[in-house]
Amino acid sequence: MKFIHIADMHLGKMLKLYNLLPLQEECLQQVTEALQNEDIDGLIIAGDVYDRAIPPQEAVNVLNRFLSTIINDLHKKVYMISGNHDSSDRLNFASSILESTGLYIETRLQKQIVYHQEEDVRIYMLPFVRPIDIRRLYPECPTTNYNEAFAYYLSQQEPLDHHYKNILITHQFVGFHAITSESEQSLSVGNAEVIDPSLFDDFDYVALGHLHAPQYVHQKHIRYSGSLAKYSFDEVKQKKGYVMVDTENMHIEEIEFKMSQDVVILKDRFENLNNPANYQEHQNDLIAVELTDTSIIPHAIEHLRMLYPHILQLTYPALMGNEVNDLHHMDQLRHTSLVELYEDFYQQSTGTSIDEASLKIIQDLLEGGENHEAS
Repeated sequence: MKFIHIADMHLGKMLKLYNLLPLQEECLQQVTEALQNEDIDGLIIAGDVYDRAIPPQEAVNVLNRFLSTIINDLHKKVYMISGNHDSSDRLNFASSILESTGLYIETRLQKQIVYHQEEDVRIYMLPFVRPIDIRRLYPECPTTNYNEAFAYYLSQQEPLDHHYKNILITHQFVGFHAITSESEQSLSVGNAEVIDPSLFDDFDYVALGHLHAPQYVHQKHIRYSGSLAKYSFDEVKQKKGYVMVDTENMHIEEIEFKMSQDVVILKDRFENLNNPANYQEHQNDLIAVELTDTSIIPHAIEHLRMLYPHILQLTYPALMGNEVNDLHHMDQLRHTSLVELYEDFYQQSTGTSIDEASLKIIQDLLEGGENHEAS
């Protein structure tokens, strides 16, 4: 059996108020083409299908089109579990009816992990769970942390039959040294959420979801496929894609997505960034700008947006340190109006320009305060 492993689609995700759904749909189209053109039997989706429990309708429509094409047109099977961002009840709707079409959805913890068998392969489906969920089924289960709870839960399972290739799909924080990203939602305080990957050693492949960086933990067959796209600026160096697995020889291959837009950080002086010849290849990308100038450039983000329309964030790293107190900078501040200072503060904080109506309100408030002090 050959299958594709993806996870953390987060359909409906926004990056600094920018809608990533078109980029997510590009990724899903490449998965669809691989399923169509390669000799692949099925698709595994390891949780966080949506970015929030109540997804926007356009995200639901994208998933509907994606799954309909795979199941109805390509006649492939899909194995999907819920993640910590998903609503178990919503994702589980009509799941028993959909099984007859080849769409298997698991969103609730069972006393024994549900599996589906395809010839010599058994695919075990373990959705995102918390220790308290395990304790509801096994009252004697310890709930100090995720690792102890999972160890107990797995100890209550029937032994794996190694006449089959045993594949586990789950959505948890696995691996004490795993790479994390800002775009992930923490499950608990400290390391209480981390699960020892050695608990899954008996499985032939573990399709993980939750962490957004593509990586394997402990062993190469215990693997995060990563998120569909880059969902925060600390992910700019990550190569997003999907994992293709052949259970006959347990060959694992990572396939990188080809994107029409990248997520990048441009770090330079304003003068250099404002020269279109220097960064022409990034003009369509989603950009975080880090200006190395040691003083604030008035309306910098507006000027740069003339060249890079998708600047989502602008910061001055140098001004976050001791340079903020240098005489040149203080002299410039003294000659800058309160309205201009607020406008620059708003741009740096939100990555967007304040609208005229809001700016007028701020101007009236600030000028009113100044007039009151003068009187």
